[in-house]
Amino acid sequence: MKTSPLVILGLLLFVYTAKSQSRFGVKTGLNLANQSKTISIPQLPSIQQNTKTLIGYQFGVFYKSLLSKNLSISVEPALSVIGSSMTLIGSDGDSYDTDEKLGYIELPLTFQYAIKKLYFGLGPSMGLKLFSKLSGFENRTFDITNYKSMDAAGNILVGYSLSDKIDLNARYSHGLINIIKNIGYAETKNRFFNFSVLFYLK
Repeated sequence: MKTSPLVILGLLLFVYTAKSQSRFGVKTGLNLANQSKTISIPQLPSIQQNTKTLIGYQFGVFYKSLLSKNLSISVEPALSVIGSSMTLIGSDGDSYDTDEKLGYIELPLTFQYAIKKLYFGLGPSMGLKLFSKLSGFENRTFDITNYKSMDAAGNILVGYSLSDKIDLNARYSHGLINIIKNIGYAETKNRFFNFSVLFYLK
């Protein structure tokens, strides 16, 4: 069984930061998600499927360790629901407004630089898929079985410390891999904005 480089890096950093100044807590937030869906057939123009924003949610925990006066590293495992909305045509010829929802255990790792109460961050993340469903199509819900069990993304964020106990941050996550198992001519990549409140327990 292969071990993700992100997991290995996270473990090494956890060992390194175990003796340093650290804080942890819980977080909850809102996701504004969408997907890039493209069909590329050789010698024909690429087709971009029209998708709309899906409102999802996120909640989890975080562990932040101070590396220097202004630099810190944060690990924030969370349950995150993302995906997209779209209009599909059924076998009866009718149009259906559908939601494609994907649930992940997301494992973001960010390096953060603080300027007083304001901080900026970037880093990778890995997602372990829990479920993927299509709802609303022909008034039914379907399991989507053609998506990979893992996703990978790059993240940037900006945050603000309201107090010693509460942070607000906004993060953009951009999918780096095609999540379709049997690729063929199709490509789907996740992307979303997350707005979170972090509550420090220590």
